[in-house]
Amino acid sequence: MKKIIFLSIVVLSTFYVNAQSVGQVEDGLFKINALAPGVSYELGIGAKTTLNAEAFLGFALNGGSDRSTNFGLYPGLEADLRQYINFDRRLRKGKNIANNTGNYIAFLNQLQFGTPIIGNLEYASDYFYNAALVYGMQRTYKKGFYWGLAFGPGIFVDDFYTDAGILIDLRLGWVVGGRKK
Repeated sequence: MKKIIFLSIVVLSTFYVNAQSVGQVEDGLFKINALAPGVSYELGIGAKTTLNAEAFLGFALNGGSDRSTNFGLYPGLEADLRQYINFDRRLRKGKNIANNTGNYIAFLNQLQFGTPIIGNLEYASDYFYNAALVYGMQRTYKKGFYWGLAFGPGIFVDDFYTDAGILIDLRLGWVVGGRKK
């Protein structure tokens, strides 16, 4: 675990040191997510690189005709390091890159806790951790509405299992403040 933290610091430092004075990403974006209720902040750390951090609530429902219905709201955290890859092409085509509208590749980390803050559905595991290399798209419109989709191969870990699979992350919400071009 110490090696992973050290490697993350080295990678982030490299991106920060290589940052150009004139970047194409926004300095900072505060976003509200409506699909999985939460808030995020995307910080520009390079010309085309951002660090996105999010706190959210996950929802689970379990029930059926032969058993009682239980539900839970679970707190979660997400962080990803994004490298936007198509800003130049979008600008050449006369398209918008405001509010980091573009495609990116990222290293995404998600941590969700297994004990609900509301509800009575408790997972057997205390946590769920996902790490994935993803290809993502983020689009922001004039009034601040945005959507994002990221997908890619990942590793899924809890108290009992470690599995590999495809991570799909969908976001719908609003950018608060920021420029609206």
